Amino acid sequence: MSNQPRKVILIIADISGYTRFMVTNRIELVHSQLVITELTRTIIRQVEIPLEVAKLEGDAVFLYAVKKEGEPEWEQSRRIIGEKLIAFFSVFAEKVHELSRSNLCKCKACTHVEHLKLKLIAHSGEALFYNIGKFEELSGVDVILVHRLLKNSVRANEYILLTESACKDIEFPLETQMEKGLEEYEELGKINTMVYFPSGKNKVSEEKGGNSDYSIFFRLARLMKMLWKTLLVQMGMEKMPRFAHIPSINTAEPDKK
Repeated sequence: MSNQPRKVILIIADISGYTRFMVTNRIELVHSQLVITELTRTIIRQVEIPLEVAKLEGDAVFLYAVKKEGEPEWEQSRRIIGEKLIAFFSVFAEKVHELSRSNLCKCKACTHVEHLKLKLIAHSGEALFYNIGKFEELSGVDVILVHRLLKNSVRANEYILLTESACKDIEFPLETQMEKGLEEYEELGKINTMVYFPSGKNKVSEEKGGNSDYSIFFRLARLMKMLWKTLLVQMGMEKMPRFAHIPSINTAEPDKK
């Protein structure tokens, strides 16, 4: 592996509400972790070239794509990345719906699955690839920046936050309405951003009466797909997976000696 930095697009798919979900449901820790694992697997299954998984980071999946500017396939790669970022929300929501409906367990973890959302952070820059044993790691200022952006001022739990460089490098499948933002970090300074809300509104834009025709279409299509799958299950044409491997939870407090 070359010791020279490579131009990359860095993406973090982060499960919003993870900490609260795990802490609130600490008694049902096994079930909480199984839910997070299923959602993480759903994200990973959607990853395809040019995107690659760098590593799993608890409640997040760290992804990257090596930029190959000047090559014919790069224009297609830019579109694939944009399509995947939008598709992540749909498959994530479908899996949350599936887990919620298919699980017969009534513990707090299993009944609060629908509180989990997805947020995506994207930044374009450079990263140094290096190996530690059998693991390949990425490092550099841009790697630090994309992780810092996880802590931001966006008042929503479902969105894509992109830096200006990421906006230039990623081509979305449809014209998406984005809001300008600004983040500031010690040592990294001010970072201009663009934010896309798949639900169409955040708290600020809702107060202003903002909306998005595309987001309405997105939500409607997602709802119709969920209803269709539910209908197929009810008609016996499709089976809904069950958490047969989940052990029962005893929430009673242990006897004190």
